[in-house]
Amino acid sequence: MSKKSVSWESAREEILSDPDINTLYEKQLRSERVSEQLVAWRCSAGLSSSQVAARLGISPAAISRTERNAEKATIETLARYAAACGVKNPKIIL
Repeated sequence: MSKKSVSWESAREEILSDPDINTLYEKQLRSERVSEQLVAWRCSAGLSSSQVAARLGISPAAISRTERNAEKATIETLARYAAACGVKNPKIIL
């Protein structure tokens, strides 16, 4: 019994050809981009999550949840987070 080797690109293409899987994949990518942006704002400001939390008057756990689940954050929450990090004109590219 021989095994056929398949390249990652061809396997990925086949998996993502399913519209439902592709939709979930794109949603996850958008979520990761927003999360990465929040962490980048915080790090470029030289702030810890506790410091951002203190500036916003919320718990450090709430900051952690926001960074992990950024897709659930409202625009207002994202704007407040950006302001707490000193970001003047926040932009998030989805």
